[in-house]
Amino acid sequence: MQSLHYNVAIIGAGVAGLTAALVLAKQGLKVAVFDSQGPEKRSFGECVHGNIAPILAKLNLLEQFEQTGHFALQGYQIEWDGAGEYERHLLASPHGTGWILNRSAFDKTLFLQAQQAGAEIFWHARLHHLKLQGEKWDLVIKHDDGTHSSVTANFAIDASGRARVLTRKLGVFEKKADTLIACCSYFQHSAKHSMFAKKAIIQSDQYGWWYLVPFSSSQSSLCYFTDTDLSIPKSADALLEMANTHSALTQYLTACEPDKTTPFKIVPAYSSSLASYFGKRWLALGDAACSYDPLSSYGVTSALGSAFYGASALLKYFNNEPQYLGVYQQLMQARFLDFLEQKDIEYSKVSHYQSAFWQRRKVA
Repeated sequence: MQSLHYNVAIIGAGVAGLTAALVLAKQGLKVAVFDSQGPEKRSFGECVHGNIAPILAKLNLLEQFEQTGHFALQGYQIEWDGAGEYERHLLASPHGTGWILNRSAFDKTLFLQAQQAGAEIFWHARLHHLKLQGEKWDLVIKHDDGTHSSVTANFAIDASGRARVLTRKLGVFEKKADTLIACCSYFQHSAKHSMFAKKAIIQSDQYGWWYLVPFSSSQSSLCYFTDTDLSIPKSADALLEMANTHSALTQYLTACEPDKTTPFKIVPAYSSSLASYFGKRWLALGDAACSYDPLSSYGVTSALGSAFYGASALLKYFNNEPQYLGVYQQLMQARFLDFLEQKDIEYSKVSHYQSAFWQRRKVA
């Protein structure tokens, strides 16, 4: 069995994991990132607002981000509360307009930057077992080819998203606010198509809500959000058929076809939080610490911020200032509680549907 040692072992090579690896490796720590998937994995594009710019600047990634060609997000077309369709423009936002992320391009940028900083990234490598032995972790990593690696690390980070691969093995308590899932698919369209308008469409319906957004001149992502025990489309064609029952969506989906090169996915989208975001020689970042309802558009921005401030606190820890891990937790918990309040306000605006989905989200 191959044996490796690192200052920090990170589980998960998503936005939070790669950002933390970049911050830590730049400061000279020996960092390894392990991800059960491969570099070809694709996350669905999402909207980010202008408030992502300050954290990208802190990471020295803003200039490269602006040159990558992410679509400018001008605003939202919304049909939500039964009062009719309206548009919300971002031009008046204090942070300016936002972007519609091409997640493949964004994730590749983070991967290359972390790698260039010296982080080692291992794909198709899943955490099989871990145990704290004195002042270090012993981890067993299982590879897709059936082989195992023995890894020791002074500190372990869970950046595996809602899967919480590391913290669940440690038995850390987590609380879910709901059972929201996202049924998602990519669709192909032409550059002359009406989806080229560079805006996101949000539409409520009886059993959930829809999100449609273009992230390139030829591709859009369509997601339907509902609860796990309600009616769920099982394919991209079924998703499209359901979406076409709404005129607000049909006008954009005409002549769109499912992208056969990428699979239809059903993924967890629930809001949740760990009871604690750190413990003895471990730390949770991004969705592994607390996950946000996609309605908030917090996902990527929160993952970047969580990883930056969490990794910065960890650097302080290695400099014999462990109290900064507590500061990180206080910052994240305060933001999550604010999010929960705003989420309740948004969902409570929908009163014209009486299904279980909306009844569950009524504020008492």
